[in-house]
This record gives sequence, C-alpha cells and structure tokens, in this order.
Amino acid sequence: MPTKNKNNSLVECASLKKKNRLLDKKKFDSVFQSPSKTSDKYFTLLFCKNNKSYSRLGLVISKKKCKLAVNRNKIKRIIRESFRTNKNSLNGYDVVVLNKHTTYNGDSSMLRKSLKNHWQKIQG
Repeated sequence: MPTKNKNNSLVECASLKKKNRLLDKKKFDSVFQSPSKTSDKYFTLLFCKNNKSYSRLGLVISKKKCKLAVNRNKIKRIIRESFRTNKNSLNGYDVVVLNKHTTYNGDSSMLRKSLKNHWQKIQG
C-alpha cells in the first residue's frame, strides 16, 4: 500500500504482505500435492495455480543444506525481495522455493539471476 514520505510524495511499501505468504501447513501441502516444478543448481521451485488474483510465496530453506543462520536468512531475504518485485507478473500462483547445497557461495547476484529465470518459466 502506498504511503507518504516526508516530502508528501507517494512511496510504495517495500514489504511482502501477509496475503502474499504461505503460512500454514495446509497451504504448503496443497503445493506439494500437485506441483509443477522448475529447478537449477541453486533452487527448486514448486508451484501451482491458487484460484486467486495474487500470488503467494513459501520458503523451505534447509538447515542441513545451509549450516549458518546468517546465510539462511540472507537467502530468504533475496528470495522474498525477488518475489516481491516480480509478484505482479505471477498472478494466481502459490510458489514454494527450496534451496540446494550450492545455494550460498557469497554471490547474491547469481541467486537473483536464477530466481528471475524461474519467475519467467512460471509465467509461461
């Protein structure tokens, strides 16, 4: 939702709204039951239509595959930001992102490129 900054100009809020998140087991299970899938060396994305006018994101960032919490949190921030900036072109999908062993090597630009390619594959 746009808000006004100190100059009274409208600024879009940069957070991912609650309606755009998969938060409970039932919603995650609906994606895991009958997913379409796209994968590369960094991420696996499972997605399905959700019969809504907006998309929702769920994250499964494994501690087994990414040991340090600081790295897991950085990966989650990168994914959320990428989704937030591309969510309007993904209308009507529930997406679950899973990380792979090679996900974090310190280069966030490669992760962003990977996610951008995944969003394009989901669009069609």
